[in-house]
Amino acid sequence: MKILKILVVILTIMVAQTMSVSAQNQEKNIICNDDECVQEVLNKLNSPDKAVVADAEKTMRVIAENTANANDFNTKRLLKKTIMMFVFNNENCASNDYLISLFPVFCNERDMSDVFKLVENERLADAAIRALAEMPNTRDYFEKYVVKNPNYVNHKAALAYAAGKQNISSLENELISWLKGADESTKIEIYNALVVIRSNDKTTSIIEKGAKKLYKSKNVDTKIAGMKLLAAVQGEKSLSMLYKSLKNKDKRVQVTALELMKPFANDEVCAKTVKICVKNNATIEVLDWLGDIKNDSQMEFVINQLASENTRVVEAAIRAVFKIGNPDGIAAVKPMFGGQYQSVIKEAMVSYEGDYFRVLNDVMNGSAKQKVAALQIIEVRPITNINHRVIEMLYSDNQQIRDEAFKVLKLVAIPANTETLMALLERCDEKYVAEVQQAIKIATTTMPGFKKDEYASSLKHVKPNIMPRYYKVFAYFGTELTVNKLIEAYENDLYKKEAKDALLMVENEAYKERIADVLKH
Repeated sequence: MKILKILVVILTIMVAQTMSVSAQNQEKNIICNDDECVQEVLNKLNSPDKAVVADAEKTMRVIAENTANANDFNTKRLLKKTIMMFVFNNENCASNDYLISLFPVFCNERDMSDVFKLVENERLADAAIRALAEMPNTRDYFEKYVVKNPNYVNHKAALAYAAGKQNISSLENELISWLKGADESTKIEIYNALVVIRSNDKTTSIIEKGAKKLYKSKNVDTKIAGMKLLAAVQGEKSLSMLYKSLKNKDKRVQVTALELMKPFANDEVCAKTVKICVKNNATIEVLDWLGDIKNDSQMEFVINQLASENTRVVEAAIRAVFKIGNPDGIAAVKPMFGGQYQSVIKEAMVSYEGDYFRVLNDVMNGSAKQKVAALQIIEVRPITNINHRVIEMLYSDNQQIRDEAFKVLKLVAIPANTETLMALLERCDEKYVAEVQQAIKIATTTMPGFKKDEYASSLKHVKPNIMPRYYKVFAYFGTELTVNKLIEAYENDLYKKEAKDALLMVENEAYKERIADVLKH
């Protein structure tokens, strides 16, 4: 129990150190905080409520990952023991396979002997074999103790998975012999392993022949497995099969075909693929595909889709434009900034790899809606070299533009902006004061004290009723001069409360004691 308590403490500390406050609030229900927590979470896996089970599984993954990060042998051993006891005592629990799949997260080859105990249990063996296959340096164990053991004959699918995962080439002939009489799912696992370990054309031929049979299946999962195998062994020669698959009515088949075509997607392939997809109701899928492969040979097609009456097609086209980064495509999207598809554009711009500054700068030369749209994008992806344009928009006649510009000001502020910001704080509307104060704080973070003092000393012209706006700035500066100015203001009584609030914000430890003493009186 003491060891488990140590585990809980370590997990809690690690999470507290690595998560933000908001993330902690989201995850607070999945972090153990008492001695019996792990067992309580495991017990929830037997709940008839699927939502409860899903949350418990998520919790166990967090615990497993944090245990791995803790890198403490005792905590790993205890968690392994606790999970093993649960799966042995609750053999009918539907989450057992999932729990066993967590062992590779925090276990390694030193734990194999313990995990091997699960292999000896008929109900748990399949999941245990797959888990062992994910651990490093388990190849010798599989060759020597598992694959040729007659007790494990019912788990050939899992063994084949392990053979492929561990690249056990010595089992090539053994795997081929298992094909006879095997069910479809087992054959798929065997073929997948053979793709990895095949050593000759005969094995490749066996895989290809089996894959063609799988591809003809009416079962979508089986068909997809056949597609993947054929693409793996035929390479570019599988294109004819993939083109045919694009005509399949099942979206999963179409998407799989597109994914498998990526390595061969030259301009000719792209042209043919687009033509087939458009005819077979896969326009959205092919747009996403063109974006993924960043091929601009079909840019005219992509741009044309921006005018589609189907909103999902337009959204896919926008995503493709920004992924591809073609100038013509970007130019076609610019008029759409601030419109119906602003949220999609905003999301796409966050990961845009092209000349981000140029796009924003151009958009800021557009309409009021476009200016607001550009500022909203800066809010999620700040870029300091656009700060001169943001400052320019602080003085716009359009209130929405001003509001957005002041909101992002702190995200683009740099030391060179300090003089402008200090002057702005004097004359801006009251509702923007806090934003400007924050911008000054960011701009002067790395500024030497004497420069801060220069700015603080240049405010003699500021009217007494406006001066309190600078008190927080003085607190941010935290120099001897600015602290003295705050103390003087506090003792002056006129703006005593504002000065006191600012003094309490001073972070410079050198003045904490003096400030405390002043505030006592």
